[in-house]
Amino acid sequence: MRGHLSLTLCTALTVAACGTDSPEATITAEGILSDVEVLSADDMEGRGAATEGEERATAFIAQRFQEIGLEPVGDSYFLPVELVGLEKNTDASSLTIQGPSGALPLSNDANITYWSTAEKPVVDLTDVPVVFVGYGVEAPEYDWDDFKGEDIAGKVLMFLNNDPQVEEDGQPLFGGDARTYYGRWTYKFEQAQKHGAAGAIVVHTTESASYQFSVIGNTGSRRIWQRTYMLDFLSWADSSTVELVAADMGTDLAGLFDMAAQRDFRPVDTGYRLSAHIETEVERVEATNVAGMVRGTDAALADEYIVFSSHHDHLGMNPSIEGDDKIFNGALDNALGVASMTALAELMVDAAPRRSVMFVSVTAEEGGLLGSGAFVENPPVPLPQIVANINIDSPQPFGITSDVAAIGLVMNTLGETLAAVADEHGLRATGDPNPAAGSFYRSDQVSFAKAGIPALYLQAGVDYVEPLDFDPRAFRAQHYHQVSDEIHPEWDLRGAARDMGLLLETALRAANADEAPRWVPGHEFEEEWKELYGKN
Repeated sequence: MRGHLSLTLCTALTVAACGTDSPEATITAEGILSDVEVLSADDMEGRGAATEGEERATAFIAQRFQEIGLEPVGDSYFLPVELVGLEKNTDASSLTIQGPSGALPLSNDANITYWSTAEKPVVDLTDVPVVFVGYGVEAPEYDWDDFKGEDIAGKVLMFLNNDPQVEEDGQPLFGGDARTYYGRWTYKFEQAQKHGAAGAIVVHTTESASYQFSVIGNTGSRRIWQRTYMLDFLSWADSSTVELVAADMGTDLAGLFDMAAQRDFRPVDTGYRLSAHIETEVERVEATNVAGMVRGTDAALADEYIVFSSHHDHLGMNPSIEGDDKIFNGALDNALGVASMTALAELMVDAAPRRSVMFVSVTAEEGGLLGSGAFVENPPVPLPQIVANINIDSPQPFGITSDVAAIGLVMNTLGETLAAVADEHGLRATGDPNPAAGSFYRSDQVSFAKAGIPALYLQAGVDYVEPLDFDPRAFRAQHYHQVSDEIHPEWDLRGAARDMGLLLETALRAANADEAPRWVPGHEFEEEWKELYGKN
């Protein structure tokens, strides 16, 4: 079965699905793996943004771009990105949260993690009230307001993760299984700043976050990159810690979720007070995006660009974690994405697309999509000339599937094109395989989408042609944002190679079409699209 499928797909696509045993095998699992091995090696030191490890990684990526024949964008492959780095002095910092039953038993990075984005060397908070604000959502289109005009300035706000889980007339009021931006932790922190709060605590549950506490549990002990919110205190608290707060409020954690799922919810003082001393090293540093391009062949369309993006950064090193391994190698997330994009780019060089196609390896995705954000805010070509984005982040590592998944599949014509390409090759195109995770807002395509640029985000399919003897979703969860995200024996990159073939064909159709991609009518980013491109 494996050999037959390999031959069929390798012949049908312009690139290989499966390996090097076919003469059509031009994107190979082996070729992708060789670049992953370099990018995820220990000497890359986890590719933390603005580190020596990232400098080595971006030098390698630029070298690969040059080797395969991509032109620099401007005078160089390198696009500098200024970042503000914030690193808490863990030994010198302290936190106490005191309530009716005494002080919470806090264990730094085990059941709570905290930091400051105020860009102050020292922050001191004393007996600041902790106020439960439910989901902290203000959504006028749903006539939903969790704040009800309450004065919460100067307090620490405790938020539930996710959207309000509410049904009306048998239908979900918000996105149902698909998380909206109201459910993102970034939105919660933005809300805290908007309301003049001293800080924010986001309540973590595996169900509401779609990942374990260990994924974000060490946030406060590593370098944080500044985003748009500047707050004295930010935190994630695990469910067991919040259960103790809920008990003193006369309920439990489930009761807090129930309380917050009511239209008449209003902020509630938890009875707890927070004191913190946070010492932070503030440093302005320079990170790097890497960009190369294939110039279009049609004089009328060559100044329009399809942009591929894939982030090269990961979490760097953390000397304070237990065990001998201190390096977050980031093999799947996202050395595999960059290596896959480079393999695809090599074929695009000889494809002679009508529109130009740019390939951008971006920095600081793990810091909050900062590299892609900087690219969109200060693009190397005028922003209206960028007509589409295809993002590759943690693609298929476990073999060949009969489906291919993409976020954006039903959002814009790029998705329609991918679905048509997949169907022609006997494959089934599906949307987000885990909509509760809010994946559209969690990787670099959203930086483009928020500007109005139609965007597509490749995901790994889930219907494996050959049954696996392990659970791929559990495997991903086990190693996500851990030092164990390395190349594993379970990897089978024939699926990644096949999927890059589908993306290549999709991109070529978009690059060669008379009309540029667009959002489907009524989509949330259609108005931005109209404004960016001057559409009526």
